[in-house]
Amino acid sequence: MCNKGKCLHCIPVENGCLVLAIISAIGTGLVLLATIILGILAATGLIMASHEPDPDPETHEMRQAVVGLAGIAIGVVLTVVGVASFIAFIFSVLLCNGICKRRPGQVKAYFIYGVLITILTIIASIAQMVNEDDPAPGIGGLVGCLIYCAFLMLVHETYSKLCAGAVFKNHIRLVEDY
Repeated sequence: MCNKGKCLHCIPVENGCLVLAIISAIGTGLVLLATIILGILAATGLIMASHEPDPDPETHEMRQAVVGLAGIAIGVVLTVVGVASFIAFIFSVLLCNGICKRRPGQVKAYFIYGVLITILTIIASIAQMVNEDDPAPGIGGLVGCLIYCAFLMLVHETYSKLCAGAVFKNHIRLVEDY
């Protein structure tokens, strides 16, 4: 995939990584926005459902309990997805900034984050394949990890190239006259 600082033998590694980082930032930003919108819609729907008049007063308490439990479940799921997408968005922006400003530390931070997320996804995919009758979601998670590993290899190559360029960034070459 990457050879001698080029992706696909024609695109510089930094440019390829920057394009994928921008796509990742846009994607995670959209997921974060969708999570916020779904949270607002779910809260509105739950409020409307809890204030709807009930013809049978005996089922009113049961209905309120079910609406309350549904609200808690939806809130927990949206909170977890929102926090995860916010963290992913922050790291994607960090990667974009690290590439544009040639800061290898920020690129390395994204790489470490990516490795941790990949390990957790592999563990979750294997657990899902072992515990469920349908292994398709687990296999899909593992295929997604393979694709993400290719992106992480690109990030690592970019980090290596930025580190190599940073060593002599502010130094003047010595020229000896014979």
